[in-house]
Amino acid sequence: MSRWTFQRDEEQNLEVSAPSIDRNTEAAVLDFLESDVGPHPADITRYVQRWQKVRTGELNAALGNGTVQEIEGDRVLLESLYEQWESVYFTIAEFEELLDDYAAFLDSRRRPDANG
Repeated sequence: MSRWTFQRDEEQNLEVSAPSIDRNTEAAVLDFLESDVGPHPADITRYVQRWQKVRTGELNAALGNGTVQEIEGDRVLLESLYEQWESVYFTIAEFEELLDDYAAFLDSRRRPDANG
């Protein structure tokens, strides 16, 4: 079962929800997905490939346009490059679940019957 759910509002802005997330985490996730991942299935595929390099130690961090993601111990630090929100920590499993759920959302929007 997916933890993260996504939809587009009437102006096509991305909205995110998950159990027990606060406004800061919501802002962090939206900034990360919109500025560093992107709105298309190919974007998340490229990001996951880069993330795997972080997981294997080939890269120290994944640096994007608005955020940096790095592993600290057994957690992922999601940090704003422009101090727009407070840093957020996820377990590695939570972060990868976020990526999987976002990929599923983007894939579902490719279908002709998609309305999300």
